[in-house]
Amino acid sequence: MNLDVNQMSYLINIVECGCNLTLAAKKIHISQSALSQFIKNFEQDEEVILFNRKNGRLSGLTESGQKIYQYSKEIMEKVEELDQLVRREASKQKGTVRLGVPSLILRVYLATFIPNFTLNFPDIQFEVTENGCHNLRKMLINNDIDLAFLIEPTDLDLTSFDQHVVDINEMVAFMDSEHVLNHSADLEWEELKGYPLATFNETFTTNGLVRDKLNENHLDNKFSFLSASWDFLVEATRWNDIVTILPKPIDKYMDTNEVAVKRFKDPIPFNVYLCRRKKETYSDVEDMLLNAILDMFYAPVD
Repeated sequence: MNLDVNQMSYLINIVECGCNLTLAAKKIHISQSALSQFIKNFEQDEEVILFNRKNGRLSGLTESGQKIYQYSKEIMEKVEELDQLVRREASKQKGTVRLGVPSLILRVYLATFIPNFTLNFPDIQFEVTENGCHNLRKMLINNDIDLAFLIEPTDLDLTSFDQHVVDINEMVAFMDSEHVLNHSADLEWEELKGYPLATFNETFTTNGLVRDKLNENHLDNKFSFLSASWDFLVEATRWNDIVTILPKPIDKYMDTNEVAVKRFKDPIPFNVYLCRRKKETYSDVEDMLLNAILDMFYAPVD
């Protein structure tokens, strides 16, 4: 079989982008023709049809394609776990403080803090692990990281873990500026009925919170795609009817002339906590990093 790790990633991203090769190519930064060639070569070489077609376009996985896609997802998850395991074990041997951060929080909250901290304290080593909250919670419980940013509900045992609230916020809807829903006031959830949706993938707490809210409002909207990339999820709303539901702090990075941001009348909370395991003593380095992060969040705004 000639399906390597990169090609598995291609397949997964094509499916997660609703079989839209343009979106998938944009997401993973390769040409659309390269994705088309990958599909053509695989189906010819392996004599297995991955995708159904309608009017010359991909319209979904075949039964065989679904099986290959599912196995590919499981293998890629294991590859990612192995990569993280190697880095964690190396960090333990070097005595590094290990910080787990979801990608959105890393970009929105810590993009300035981390470079400044490393410059001010060059002798302190710490490693940043970027992942979804579900995986970070498991890593914190398994003692694979020392500190973790998690979204409420953290579902941690508070007799064993400390958690410090660092931000109180909410989820909002991102859409094209010409979207019909942009012409109304704050959104009711019922107004989303029938529109294609997008949000973070299942490794993110956001995914479960959004699905719960849709179920609460008896909405059966389909997700066009899921992704770990918030900038891709927002960009994917341009010039179409897709509505992406993500945390509000992202809006500071958006071009509001082309992408609209709409609040919900009954919003989903997006509350961020910095968590760590309770111990009798902490290393000076771990305490310093924790306090520096909290000082950054609690510092008064001019």
